[in-house]
Amino acid sequence: MQIYNIIYKTSFISIFLFFTVFLLNNAYATEIRQPIAFSHKTHAKQNEIACEFCHTTARRSSVASIPSVRTCMGCHALVQGTTKEQQTQIKKLKQYWEKKKPILWKKIHDLPDFVYFSHERHIKAGFDCTQCHGEIRDREKITIKTMKADLSMKWCVECHRKKHAVKNKKVIIPLRITRGGAFVDKNKKDKAKAELNTHGVLHYIKGSTDCLACHK
Repeated sequence: MQIYNIIYKTSFISIFLFFTVFLLNNAYATEIRQPIAFSHKTHAKQNEIACEFCHTTARRSSVASIPSVRTCMGCHALVQGTTKEQQTQIKKLKQYWEKKKPILWKKIHDLPDFVYFSHERHIKAGFDCTQCHGEIRDREKITIKTMKADLSMKWCVECHRKKHAVKNKKVIIPLRITRGGAFVDKNKKDKAKAELNTHGVLHYIKGSTDCLACHK
């Protein structure tokens, strides 16, 4: 009888844990709806707007920052959109401006509060936005499912343990020149790599694996 009770309790706990994990996973993957349907593809790819034109503090702060409504209106006071959908979304933007209210964007690339990450440190080292965020310029909509990386500790540590070739105090060959908005195509990238192999690499760098680097 006692054995049956143990089996019963173990089965109950197992089923409970299974459904708990299942529900948490579904909750995590739930579609996030933004207050305005913003398209990185329209802004960053079609119009070649540099990442740091909107995310102005990325090169000098730990956070990349979200542009204020004033920043958006700097363009959209004149730019009205070329499609009906774009015009609808720009009208929403203007309503925020007229009401003097901030846009409450929902964060996708989010880290736990106990993790410290500095955009400034990585950008100054020569890393590119695409290194962590992927080709956002190709995305109409950013969701948890479209993230390039899960931003887990394992993913970060793997990058920190990897040797990165450095020239002129910068990690070599960023995929995108974020400040100028220009893209390095594959042929130019391969050519640069060939030149690098010919002339040699000055040295390599690795990221810190000290706990205090991220957990201060």
